[in-house]
Amino acid sequence: MKISVAPLLKEPMGSTDEVHFEERPIDPNGENAGLMEADITGIDADVSATHTNLGALLEGDARATVAQVCSRCLTDIESPVEAHFAEQYYAALNVDTGTAMPEPPLDAKTIGHDFRIDLTPLIREEVILATPPAPLCRPDCKGLCPECGRDLNEFPHDHEDVVDNRWGELSKLRDVGDLGQR
Repeated sequence: MKISVAPLLKEPMGSTDEVHFEERPIDPNGENAGLMEADITGIDADVSATHTNLGALLEGDARATVAQVCSRCLTDIESPVEAHFAEQYYAALNVDTGTAMPEPPLDAKTIGHDFRIDLTPLIREEVILATPPAPLCRPDCKGLCPECGRDLNEFPHDHEDVVDNRWGELSKLRDVGDLGQR
């Protein structure tokens, strides 16, 4: 989503502009296609842009659905993710005169010469940071069986204790040790 901040930067300092956008599902050929790099399948965001002496301060909330895999049973899931963001964008040019503005810090986000800001990278970053690292399909997910790999949620079962043949010789020594202690 790209927004033009030129009209805002022509307003008095402290002026705000509100933007809302929603896209479900994300169009792979649309302007929000970059969100798909973070496995975002849908987005709903409210953004407030405020004219500051440096450029524009963008604040807002994004509600997204993210395609993930349950960390226990490996089932495909969609996780709801909410992110709050606030980012100062520095103007490179004065919108009224076209003269250069003071050089922004090296790691700063800047407003291009067209006075448009692409919100996609900002929202993608914030949603990635808010996405749970080990999602669960449900809180009581039982995961996969460590013996056979079947989903314990769908096929609950137990296996008999299997003795590893590699430990057979040590088991014999243990048994001999038990006899010696009696």
